[in-house]
Amino acid sequence: MKKITLLALLALFTACGSKKTEQQVAKPETDEAIFFVGTYTKKEGHVDGQGEGVYVYSMNKKTGAISYKATSDAVISPSYVAVHPDGKHVYAVNEYDGGEDSFASVTAFNYNPEDFSLTYLNEVSSVGQYPCYLSIDNTGKFVMAANYVGGSVVLLPIIEDGMLGNYSSYKKHEGGSSHPRQEAPHAHQIFQHAKSGLVAAVDLGADKIYAYELDTVGQTLNYLRDFINPPMSAGPRHMVFHPEKDIAYVLNELIGTIEVATFTDSLRFQQKVQMISLQEPGDKREPSGAAIKIHPNGKFLYASNRGEINEVVAFRIGENGELIKVGAYSSQGKTPRDFEIDPSGQFMLVANQDTNTIVTYEINQETGELIDTGYIEEVPTPVCIKFLGQ
Repeated sequence: MKKITLLALLALFTACGSKKTEQQVAKPETDEAIFFVGTYTKKEGHVDGQGEGVYVYSMNKKTGAISYKATSDAVISPSYVAVHPDGKHVYAVNEYDGGEDSFASVTAFNYNPEDFSLTYLNEVSSVGQYPCYLSIDNTGKFVMAANYVGGSVVLLPIIEDGMLGNYSSYKKHEGGSSHPRQEAPHAHQIFQHAKSGLVAAVDLGADKIYAYELDTVGQTLNYLRDFINPPMSAGPRHMVFHPEKDIAYVLNELIGTIEVATFTDSLRFQQKVQMISLQEPGDKREPSGAAIKIHPNGKFLYASNRGEINEVVAFRIGENGELIKVGAYSSQGKTPRDFEIDPSGQFMLVANQDTNTIVTYEINQETGELIDTGYIEEVPTPVCIKFLGQ
């Protein structure tokens, strides 16, 4: 299987054109921003799930305070969620083991803004076990999901009334690496580049990032190539692309670093790769990188670190895409599995999975620093946060 460098793959993502969805969320201006929280609902080896489904909350746009609105119809461990651009549908992976004769699933919900209800529509097989991530393609016609156990990704068509159809394409990853958690491929993320239209899949177990082309007519994910994400045993978990610069940032879970790769629009590379740690030199605590996000203004990047550390680390993005550390901030809980920046960029919500809280921080718009607002909301086993219209 042909391997290429990270920069070459990123050039491919930039070179190809795509059409963005024209669907928009039609909603009146209010003082509240609606968001959805994915949870674990059952005990697993790594978590004592206490949730009851997907939760609906609102955030006060002026203060950052959050309030409970509703809980979805009951489903098993809807850990990661995605909100459709139409604002009417929410999708969730059901992160569990379906057993020897079956698979886990992906669920579709209908969202009613009048009463904030999430009504079960249907569920389909994820064609794998413990799916941990999903996203919606640029056209709004497909859901893409990553199966952690089995190391595979799957394409699910969105059919009538927002329901999901059975999978139309399935791709199995290969390989492993030297870390005990890398005995096999473990797909951890799949999403479509906003401009190029190519699809990236990050595999923690294989130490690889895969590139696919999404054929919306044939309804297939077509394998293009993959590459090793150095160094060995880094354990790439999630990656993000800068909204304006030709730069990618890869969060390595197992070694607690962010890899930065830059390139030019003309595909003439000025190879500048930065590897920066989430921790200070000499910090011997074991890292466990979880989430990575870029501020809507493109000036700041944030990443969470779990394990013994339980922090959100803030970086300023330099002119050439390099990261300059701003500070590290306590998540005020245990296991900050995810965080999200509200669409206005004013606030960050941090989900502490193992202490059942969501904490609100205000973001300094000049420096990127996080400011404690004092708002902490109890939420059972929060895993993922997604805002409506984001």
